[in-house]
Amino acid sequence: MQQLSVSSLLRYLKNRLDSDENLQKIYVAGEISNFHRHFSGHLYFTLKDEKASVSCVMFKSAASFLNFDPKTGDKVVVYANTSLYEPSGQLQLYVLKMTPEGYGDLYARYEALKNKLSEEGKFLEEHKIAIPTVYPERIVILVGDKSAAMSDIKTAFARRWPLCQTDYYPVLVQGTGAPEDICSTLKKVDPMAYDAIILARGGGSFEDLFCFNDETLVNTIYDLNTFIITGIGHEQDFTLADFVADQRAATPTAAVELITPDIVDVIDLVTDYESELYSLITSILDDRRMRYDYLISDMLRFKERFLGISAKIDHQSQLIRNSILHRISVYAQRTDYDISQMRARLNFRLSEKQLLYKRLFTLLNAYSSENVLKRGYSLVFQDGRIVKRKKMLKNEEFEVRFTDGSIQAIERDHHGK
Repeated sequence: MQQLSVSSLLRYLKNRLDSDENLQKIYVAGEISNFHRHFSGHLYFTLKDEKASVSCVMFKSAASFLNFDPKTGDKVVVYANTSLYEPSGQLQLYVLKMTPEGYGDLYARYEALKNKLSEEGKFLEEHKIAIPTVYPERIVILVGDKSAAMSDIKTAFARRWPLCQTDYYPVLVQGTGAPEDICSTLKKVDPMAYDAIILARGGGSFEDLFCFNDETLVNTIYDLNTFIITGIGHEQDFTLADFVADQRAATPTAAVELITPDIVDVIDLVTDYESELYSLITSILDDRRMRYDYLISDMLRFKERFLGISAKIDHQSQLIRNSILHRISVYAQRTDYDISQMRARLNFRLSEKQLLYKRLFTLLNAYSSENVLKRGYSLVFQDGRIVKRKKMLKNEEFEVRFTDGSIQAIERDHHGK
């Protein structure tokens, strides 16, 4: 038979307890005795009934979410894991949640619905909407009418982000009619293009906040197209509305702080941007001024070069002009000389031609028919032409011209015909 050490035995028993699903996450009802709150924040007490008792410990991380102050003699329901404390071999409950005994049924309903909705995927992060903007312009708040939560939210907005338009829709936040009122209001504001919806309520007992654990409300929040943040109760209070919301805040004021910037920080940021922008503009202006000065200097140098080139051009132009004028003058002189020579030659040729013309005219005049007639001769014409020989005459009428007139004649042969 195998021999075990005490520690081995206790470790074995602890492992068996820790792996037994029937002993983990169970509800146990009883009366608190020997209650002790350690300075570390851990709670140590015994849970008993008429026949037995069991040691319990509730660590600070879980105890910080309690919404009541437990003490010896209180009848409570704990939600805990069963294990074994090895050093003393003592059976012990590690308490995760604790409520007064009267709320046991509510917690059971809460856990059952939470598990159902979780299995349906209603709490998955992939279905949640991210905060749409760092600087919201329009936010709608669903909160109890004239409640402390409404006052806290208004104060928070006035302090942090007064530039935002805030519309308040008072709703029931407790009782049997609250879920229906909240659902209808959410459906009303969802299409109104708000940047965000705040669903808020001040602190209260688990029973007071139970309207936010309604399945219809969870489904309505899940179907919203507008980003929604919940600020329900205090930091330790968790409702199913918190789990399905796009974001959960510990309190109504915290909800405002999570989705709005602090205007003081924004002013500081704008001031920093203004300073950076001023420095940047100053730097750019200084750079542009230096470049401008360089361009002006470059232009002055270019102007000097231009003036020098212009002076050279003017000088060369004058030289070319003088050269052209000189050449024109020489050409003009040559042209005048050539013209005078041509005129002289033309005059000489003209004189020769005039003399020749006079001689020819005199000769022509001497042999003209008129002068012939004046010398006592006559001319015979037939058909408008001079008849130089007799044989040219036709046997028809002809004209005989004298110096003082003309006659018409007809040729006759020697027989008198």
